Amino acid sequence: MALFFSSKNNPAFLILFFLSSLLFLTTQQCNHHHFSALLHLKHRFNFIDDYTLSTLPSWNSNNTDCCSWERITCDGPTGHVISLDLSVLWIRGRIDFESLFRLRSLQKLNLAYNDFDGSPIPSGFDQLTSLTHLNLSWLSFYGQIPLEISRLTSLVSLDLSRSQYWNGSGFQYLKLENPSIGAVVQNLSNLSELYLDWLHFLSKLDLSRNNLSSAVPSFPLHFLSELDLSGNNLSSAVPSFPGSLRKLSLIDLPNFIGNLSTLTSLLLKDCGLHGKFPESVFQLPNLQIIDISGNPLVAINLPEFPQNNTLQQLILSYTGLSGKLPDSLSNLKFLTHLGLSNCNLSGSLPSSLWNLTKLQYLSLSSNKLSGPIPSSYGNELLNLKVINLWNNLLNGTIPSSLLSLPSLQRLDLGGNQLSGQLGEFHSSSQLENLYLDSNKFQGMIPRFIFQLTNLRELYLSSNDFSGVVELGLFQNLKNLYSLDLSDNNLSVQYGSGNSTFVSIPQFGSWLLRSCNICTFPNFLRNQEQLRQLNLSNNKISGEIPKWIWEVGNGSLNSLNLSHNVLWGVEPSPHLSLSYLSVLDISSNKLEGSLPIPPPSIFFFSVSNNNLGGEIPRSICNATSLTVLDLSQNHFIGQIPPCLGEIGGTLSVLNLQGNAFNGTLLQTFKEGCNIQTLDLSENQLKGQVPKSLANCKMLEVLNLGKNQIHDTFPLWLEALSQLRVLVLRSNQFHGTIGHPQAFPLLQIFDLSFNSFEGNLPSNMFKSWKAMIEEDKSQSLVLGKMIDDNRSSIYYQNKVSIVSKGLQMKLVKILTAFTVVDLSENKFHGDIPESIGDLKSLLVLNMSNNDLTGGIPTSFQNLRDLESLDLSHNKLSGEIPWQLTELTFLEVLNLSQNFLVGKIPQSQQFLTFNSESFKENLGLCGPPLSKKCEDAESAPPSALSTLQSERKYDWELMWIGFGVGHGVGVGMLFWTLALWRKGRREFYIFIDRMFFLIFPSMVFPK
Repeated sequence: MALFFSSKNNPAFLILFFLSSLLFLTTQQCNHHHFSALLHLKHRFNFIDDYTLSTLPSWNSNNTDCCSWERITCDGPTGHVISLDLSVLWIRGRIDFESLFRLRSLQKLNLAYNDFDGSPIPSGFDQLTSLTHLNLSWLSFYGQIPLEISRLTSLVSLDLSRSQYWNGSGFQYLKLENPSIGAVVQNLSNLSELYLDWLHFLSKLDLSRNNLSSAVPSFPLHFLSELDLSGNNLSSAVPSFPGSLRKLSLIDLPNFIGNLSTLTSLLLKDCGLHGKFPESVFQLPNLQIIDISGNPLVAINLPEFPQNNTLQQLILSYTGLSGKLPDSLSNLKFLTHLGLSNCNLSGSLPSSLWNLTKLQYLSLSSNKLSGPIPSSYGNELLNLKVINLWNNLLNGTIPSSLLSLPSLQRLDLGGNQLSGQLGEFHSSSQLENLYLDSNKFQGMIPRFIFQLTNLRELYLSSNDFSGVVELGLFQNLKNLYSLDLSDNNLSVQYGSGNSTFVSIPQFGSWLLRSCNICTFPNFLRNQEQLRQLNLSNNKISGEIPKWIWEVGNGSLNSLNLSHNVLWGVEPSPHLSLSYLSVLDISSNKLEGSLPIPPPSIFFFSVSNNNLGGEIPRSICNATSLTVLDLSQNHFIGQIPPCLGEIGGTLSVLNLQGNAFNGTLLQTFKEGCNIQTLDLSENQLKGQVPKSLANCKMLEVLNLGKNQIHDTFPLWLEALSQLRVLVLRSNQFHGTIGHPQAFPLLQIFDLSFNSFEGNLPSNMFKSWKAMIEEDKSQSLVLGKMIDDNRSSIYYQNKVSIVSKGLQMKLVKILTAFTVVDLSENKFHGDIPESIGDLKSLLVLNMSNNDLTGGIPTSFQNLRDLESLDLSHNKLSGEIPWQLTELTFLEVLNLSQNFLVGKIPQSQQFLTFNSESFKENLGLCGPPLSKKCEDAESAPPSALSTLQSERKYDWELMWIGFGVGHGVGVGMLFWTLALWRKGRREFYIFIDRMFFLIFPSMVFPK
């Protein structure tokens, strides 16, 4: 038989054997060792069920052909696994890398978007010698990247980006320090893709003054944040700059880039460019793409574009671009993308945009463009998909042709001054996003909106729309995800009972603030995808139902029920089990104890209610808490000490207006991230904790109206970001020293304490924010909670005395500046340096022991609206320079020793006698006392008395010294001064009463 089947006796058998062997090889199942390794690997997997779409069901021992498993690719002839893709499976925990490294034939390995539980990046990847693609991005690895990766010489693509691990106090990252990036990649000669975002390694590369005359050397630059190419003579090619670059020194840019006639793309996004950008670049004959966005310090002026310009994309957003849009834009016949948002453009929208028939994307948002929207745009721009004109000064009505563009998908006209009623337009059926919020539109919501079946987002808030809106009208908008009807004159109705359960689509965002809603919409129970619900500022009364915490089937993360008439919360365990990150139930009538938020909470406000009791320590279990506002309630007891020890997340802590007692929070850890700390209007005692110096980001510190017994906390000088310091109505005492800090300070209130001593002149000289006038913008001091269109913004509040009245500033503007030193024991002269605070609006120094004259430097306080110097010992005349303070509304100089004629011009003509009363040496309107010999009036009461020594002071004291002759002496001097003139008489009496009965003249 052996001879019969030998190839020598039967050559046909050899051919048959060869073909069958080949067939067997091409259908080879996976390698047994690889099958075993993969099973061991899976047994260590833990999946995050909420996110995982698949748990690899095909990976099981019943199916021994691992080549048929999902996410596996094998080499046909050998059955070896050559590709393994485990990305975006949300695997949690540490995996079995020992089993993984048994797959020695792997060429492609992708582990991205998993959570490997903060383990150091493992060693052993060099065992996979055939790897060409390795992706370890978005994992929770940390630590030094091993040098062994440099031995993977076949690598074509390496992605180690954005891997980080939160250890409870801060993030840990992958890093390339020792060995450096050069050591790791120097042998990877085949590498063409390298992604290293967010790694800690070399960030600065200096190639300046190296006589470079061509391109930057071929070197992975993805990690760079600073690059210096200055002092070279680059002339042939523009280097490709990394996206992480933040600072670029390229002094020779104008010298070489304008001569590159063959250049087609120039990408300098987020590179830290500064100086003037050469206009010649825009006129290069072959240039198709310019993107220099994200360089706010580079000055750009658009040139006159030549005809037949080749530009296809012009992206200059977030730069120093200014001026008007040139009409020569019409020459950009091939332009598809025009991005000029967040610049300083002015003027009107040019009609030249009509000719850009290939335009698909137009963004001119956040500029100062004004005037109407040209009605002809809709006739020509047939390819336009995106129009973003948000946050400008546009007015007039919306052209009907604009809404009729056949390709239009996104139209953003929010944040303008557009007005009128929206007609019944024939709108594009492609429209997905329509933003008309924050304008002046009126009338009913037009019915064409309810026919936009592709609509996903509809924002109509902050207009003057009126009428009744039945939510059933939205039943045809099956794709609608976000709806904002807030802050109009609308009355939103949603049927009764369960009638609208089926008809209303599944939403992700319901924003119905100020919509005259009286009850909780019952249909919300059927909303399974809801993530954001805002029913604030309505008329909803009663208890918060327990089912509200189950809305969205666990997806609800933002709930705002503030400014209603709610008085209770139905008992429910669901609040603690929810996934809420934002909960605002402030400004209601809630009673009882504090509802404890879930551990996931990020923003929590119950301010302005009637809640009471003590604050449980469990509040500190919310380790992601950023804003906690419990102000204006009836909470008692001590403040939980753990609130000062929450990790680096807590940014706002507002406990104002309660009945907390005990001492202030004493422990603020290093890395404290608090920006607003308001403990005012409580019963707190003790001293200001020095550990507050750890809160380097502190902007608002309000400890007013407590029982704090301390000296001025001079160590606060370390807080360079401090803008508001309020210590009023406590028991502070002693001098305030000579603080020379607080460059950003705008509110400084030490009133109603026992501070004493002279006011330090140098202190006022260090307040740069008040000295340097900047009227370009006035921002609201607070914290942005998130960055979406319906973002939550926490506004800081503070009570001050302004214009004689105590008021609460609901919004603290960065332009609002106040200095209140009243009701203390300061003495000496008023420092001239206060006159340097040019942006000061309110100055109150009343009820002290200040002497000397009113500084003439006050004439520099041109923005001053309120000045109170009453109840002091100021002397001399009122400086005429104060009449130049044309914004001054309130002036109180009463109960001083001022003399002379009251200035009679400009703003002083508006003040009544209360502003000047009980200054016995003052005369003229608005006082009834007339001035005599006003032209020769002496400068001050004190100098008058000193110059009138010829009245024979010895005789006066003799008269006083004889007991029964006191009356005779007073009469003598009265008659003597009367002969000299009534003015001298009043000065004398004023001075004598002060010397004898100071408390009668100046009651404190």
